[in-house]
Amino acid sequence: MSDQEQLANLRLAYQEVCKSYQAIADFRAKLLGFLPLASGAGAYVVLSKEPVPNWAWAAGVFGFAITLGLFLYELRGVQRSGALEDAGRELELALGLTSGQFREQPEPYLRGFVDARGAAWLIYPTVEASWLYLVGVQRLGTFWAGVVAVIAAITIGWWMARRHSAAQAAIQAPAAATG
Repeated sequence: MSDQEQLANLRLAYQEVCKSYQAIADFRAKLLGFLPLASGAGAYVVLSKEPVPNWAWAAGVFGFAITLGLFLYELRGVQRSGALEDAGRELELALGLTSGQFREQPEPYLRGFVDARGAAWLIYPTVEASWLYLVGVQRLGTFWAGVVAVIAAITIGWWMARRHSAAQAAIQAPAAATG
């Protein structure tokens, strides 16, 4: 294969990585915007009834389960985005680009919290807490349902963050040992 053909293949691969990365980013942004809006509307519909319906807890469990599933999907999107960023940086180096969307990304503030990942780690547990509030409001009352929901959401977020960090470390350890 000639140098021109290799360069053309690298450019094509770079374009595909950029398109895939942007598609994931666009979908994640829509989901992060829509999820709290839809969840808030759903919780409002249930809580606006006087008295709070007996089935409010079931709506809370259902909403929590869906939000947790979407959070897991989001974490996979974060993982895929990271892999595409790595591939993009390698392609930018191979193409001889001195700057590019992957090599020149600014460092996120607050040790990585102020970026799309940090937004996900804030939004998903908050929405989970709102659904957990629905689960407990009839039995615990407004105040204690809120306290329990917030503590549970923080605990779930903390546990998932630890699991995510441990998984990332396990993935990077073999790569560092062979590199």
